[in-house]
Amino acid sequence: MAVVFVTRLLPFVSFDAVSYAAGLTPLTWWRFALATLGGIVPASFLLAHFGQGLTTVGFGPAGTLLLALGLTVLAPLLVHLLRSSRRH
Repeated sequence: MAVVFVTRLLPFVSFDAVSYAAGLTPLTWWRFALATLGGIVPASFLLAHFGQGLTTVGFGPAGTLLLALGLTVLAPLLVHLLRSSRRH
């Protein structure tokens, strides 16, 4: 149960792999559901809180920083997609 809970907190761990592995153990469905719920709630709350903050307050300095970070992350992906589309 603790492993399911911790892996639900980590954004880079596949939910499918954890669910499948948990299905191979004697973990009961209600303990699995409880661990999943407990692990998903913090990330869901944070995403909803920050998203709501951007919509009610406006962008401001924090929103500008967030937008700049988003573009920094997306720029290499866009360059890769453009290069791969030219090859085909």
